[in-house]
Amino acid sequence: MILESLILLGIIGILGECIIIGLWLVAFRQTKKTVFPAYFPSASVIVPCKGTGPGFLENIQGFLHQEYPEYEVFFVVDAPDDSAYSIIEHQLQDHQNAHLVLTTPAQGCSGKVAALLSGLPHTQNTKILVFADSDIKPDKHWLMNIVLPLQDERIGVTTGYRWYFPSNLKTLLISAWNMASIVFMFYPSSTFAWGGSMAIRKNLFDALHIEDQWRTAYSDDLVMTLSVKKAGYRIYLQPKCIMESPPETRIRSFIHWGTRQYTWVRWYYPVYWIGSFIGFIGAQVIIALGILLLLFGYLLPGVLLCSMILCEILYGLLGITILPKTMIYPKERYPSKIGYALLTPLVFLLLAQNAFASAFTKTITWAGRTYTKPKH
Repeated sequence: MILESLILLGIIGILGECIIIGLWLVAFRQTKKTVFPAYFPSASVIVPCKGTGPGFLENIQGFLHQEYPEYEVFFVVDAPDDSAYSIIEHQLQDHQNAHLVLTTPAQGCSGKVAALLSGLPHTQNTKILVFADSDIKPDKHWLMNIVLPLQDERIGVTTGYRWYFPSNLKTLLISAWNMASIVFMFYPSSTFAWGGSMAIRKNLFDALHIEDQWRTAYSDDLVMTLSVKKAGYRIYLQPKCIMESPPETRIRSFIHWGTRQYTWVRWYYPVYWIGSFIGFIGAQVIIALGILLLLFGYLLPGVLLCSMILCEILYGLLGITILPKTMIYPKERYPSKIGYALLTPLVFLLLAQNAFASAFTKTITWAGRTYTKPKH
């Protein structure tokens, strides 16, 4: 009876993996069918900046050279002695539509949210609000692409996401980790707004009182996600706004970063976190059980349970084959597909570790500040 139950568990696990693999195919088909006509309402872009990282100057120039008829960009810096301040100030000399704003300190919210709040008073006459991180590298059509879907009144927020181009085995692992969760963002039920690149109509932003909610928030994008979905609007992933970002190069720091992301989700989006927790950890438990069964000579249930590893490899291979076809970068920039595929089982193990560790994380240290779970 026990062996039959394990065989059934293995079959269920494989079927579940097949469904997840199929999500890539459906997402690609939907993306190819979706076409938006031209749409150019006035837009205001707010970019919080704290320090400078790899490619910072190039990123700032990317925001300044958008092919968009009417837009302003506000770079928000904490203080004039921040290393970002002088670089931005120098770049703004020939751009009348770009401005440098100092953060107004705020209690009860994160430093990034305080920066966003400091930029908002300068955007009163705009139709579209766009929020972006200073470490993305926007191409010249980024603003147009992030705004286009908002002409559909059913869409509340458009979002992009980050993409890491790897340079070695460690950054390839990080890039594969990043890719693993993107497929779910193609589906309205699991899409979330990503604060590194997101846009919303200003009248909806005001109607949902998101500015007021941000005053006591640590996470800008998760608050946006909850507010928009609660009001019955969709969040739309714009694959053309999945933008290059510099990857973390240290595995330990990256693992800590991943745990922090899942902790944010646990605090603000517990339903999604519970699903991820059960899914990622459950898959690893099944695989571990399969390995034990093989070691004890129970071949059929062991093979069935361990075959989830092959499914994860196929998931990674399909992802790195399909996702680049929806993005803006030439295929020459993407490295070996086999590397992504073979690292995907390790990626799912790391995701399970992130989800497990986040269950016991009570504080988050981010950009020199420590945060505890907010009271809702």
